Amino acid sequence: MIRHRARAAVVGALLAAALALAGCSSNGTAAPTTTSTTTAASTTTTTAAAAGAPCTQAAISAAAMAAPSIGHVMSVDGFGCAGGWAYADVVVGTTSANSFDAVIVLQSQGASWNVADRGTACSQHLVPAAIYQRGCTTS
Repeated sequence: MIRHRARAAVVGALLAAALALAGCSSNGTAAPTTTSTTTAASTTTTTAAAAGAPCTQAAISAAAMAAPSIGHVMSVDGFGCAGGWAYADVVVGTTSANSFDAVIVLQSQGASWNVADRGTACSQHLVPAAIYQRGCTTS
């Protein structure tokens, strides 16, 4: 009886671990090829063959500056894209004395970007692994 319970506990623990890992895995498609460019002021990560919205500073900046939920975005200092998702390092405020740094997450919809709910996108692991760390674990 004790052996049976111990086996059941071990099997249950292994099953729980497997399910937890499966929840964090990708959707089964190959990871996009990415390239990174680092400059003194920013880091940009782009996919080699992005579909949908263009992964450019202009496109990311336009979406960030148009989103009323963020506040006044003064600049986009870095960004990265992968699999229809992007992150952007932004400066929010009306003056440099009255501003703060933030990270936003965007989702491609057609040929443009829309600011997404970062908490939901990150907690549900919708953001691809290639940009997850920069988009979801920094502030």
